Amino acid sequence: MFETSDLNTIKTLLSNKPESVRLLEVDDNSISKRIKDIKKIAIEKKLKIEIKKFKNPNKKINLIFKPSEPKNIEYLEKFLETKEDAVILLLDHITDPNNLGSILRTSLGGMVDAVVVPKSRACHLTKSVREVSKGSSELIPFVIVPNLKRITEMLKLRGFLIYGAEGSSQSESIYDTDFSKKIGLIIGSENTGIQETLKSKCDKIIKIPISNKLESLNAAIATSVIVFEINRQRTN
Repeated sequence: MFETSDLNTIKTLLSNKPESVRLLEVDDNSISKRIKDIKKIAIEKKLKIEIKKFKNPNKKINLIFKPSEPKNIEYLEKFLETKEDAVILLLDHITDPNNLGSILRTSLGGMVDAVVVPKSRACHLTKSVREVSKGSSELIPFVIVPNLKRITEMLKLRGFLIYGAEGSSQSESIYDTDFSKKIGLIIGSENTGIQETLKSKCDKIIKIPISNKLESLNAAIATSVIVFEINRQRTN
């Protein structure tokens, strides 16, 4: 089980994944409107609520829930059979929990269908990641695979275009790129970028136009910009 007192996370889970909730603990003396709204949602969902006086006087609410489990390649293959215009995010050795948590939150907000990471040399669903993601880690499929090269090959066989994000001068601007088709988007690590073996699988290398005074954006911010440009194109 996992616990959180973060109001954003609690509301996200109560609204979108109530089946994961085991217990909502609430200080009944709290005058917070947000907490009252959360309690109302829990009542509507017929979830277990316990009135509690917390030892920490600043703590007014706590949620106990069953955390989501990572998925595997078989899950991804089955999922893609039912999804025609999917956006799959592939993270090439992202190791920082704060970056991964932020990327998961962005991915959920930008309607990415799944986030895929390699088994080794990559951050997975740690406590820190779940906290930073504000509940997004519990909703978006998080897929762990032996290596990303095999996944790119599988996606290409299914008609996906593979785009690698990198800031070289030869890259195509994301604002000139057509994101309307099925997409596999590779985000590389901040230190080493995208592995050459993966880069060779890309149909196109794309970039975010930024000031030449700045070398690069961090992985989480870059992912956010690209994901919401994809989302903008698809919803306009």
